[in-house]
Amino acid sequence: MSVILAKTSKKAPLLIHNGYSYTIDRKTITKILWKCEYSRKYACHERLHTELNYEFIKTVDEHENHVGNSRCAAARKYYEKLRQESEQNKTKFHHIYNELKIICIEQTKS
Repeated sequence: MSVILAKTSKKAPLLIHNGYSYTIDRKTITKILWKCEYSRKYACHERLHTELNYEFIKTVDEHENHVGNSRCAAARKYYEKLRQESEQNKTKFHHIYNELKIICIEQTKS
């Protein structure tokens, strides 16, 4: 089972697995323990264990009170790429986003 690594808006590691997102709960000598990003908002108790190289080991418990989003990984990666581009070019994030939105609208019209 594969996992996808991304970053949160505060540049913390974010792990995506089966449409669910996880943040680091704690690290041990041999593995990383991740908690569901909705652990506080929806009291979700799902946990995920990976090795230190982010290789999937197992999940613990189940997601409660919410469902996963299969498009989550693509959207997170897209926004991460936009954020990196805005930092490199010293351009504001929303300016890049608006330019891309206009280009997409023009392409769909033609």
